[in-house]
Amino acid sequence: MRNTNLYFGLTAAATQAFDNVDCSSAQTFQLTTGGFNNPIPVGEAFLSNGGAKVTITAHANHAFGTAYNSPSAGDEVDITAACTIHASNGTITVAKVASDAVNGFTGDASTAANNDFDVTQLKPYAPAHGIMYSSGKLVGIAVSGGATTALNFVDNAGVLAATDTITVTHGSGLQKTFMQELTDVVADDNRVTGMVVVRDDMRDINLTAENASGIASVA
Repeated sequence: MRNTNLYFGLTAAATQAFDNVDCSSAQTFQLTTGGFNNPIPVGEAFLSNGGAKVTITAHANHAFGTAYNSPSAGDEVDITAACTIHASNGTITVAKVASDAVNGFTGDASTAANNDFDVTQLKPYAPAHGIMYSSGKLVGIAVSGGATTALNFVDNAGVLAATDTITVTHGSGLQKTFMQELTDVVADDNRVTGMVVVRDDMRDINLTAENASGIASVA
């Protein structure tokens, strides 16, 4: 087996809904550890770097900048370009059309019930969100259940006497199929470009497009 990097996205995308937001003045809402993820993301560049997206359910009383091509009522519209996030407390501010005629968004100032926002995570940012191992550290693959396979790696801290176990959930009885998929991809120079995504729960990406083993999640 050639030596390459195997990535596992260990958590599903965090989401937080903000319904009935008052848009009569500043359009703001705050991510929380209980509603979004613990910890909340930090850094003013989190949204602009693609860490999450902000969407709004369009309403007839909303106004959109020219970049949005006049959405219809009921459309789910990505307005991330109108948003900024506080460097540390998770507060998101949405610029209005009056201040940004291209990417801005203005909610219904008179009826908060028409202003329903959602924030959805797009990239990992905390230690528990993902992990990557060199395939050279893979010391064994074992059936661990009726629909699971365990990948055993040398401990991520390099302790030879210890192992880290990644458990892949797939179709029932398809352990051998998964093992074959993994070894075929890793051994094929034409299919490896630096990193192999075995399973990414956040982006719903699997080892192969065909996903013959029915990979569903990883932990």
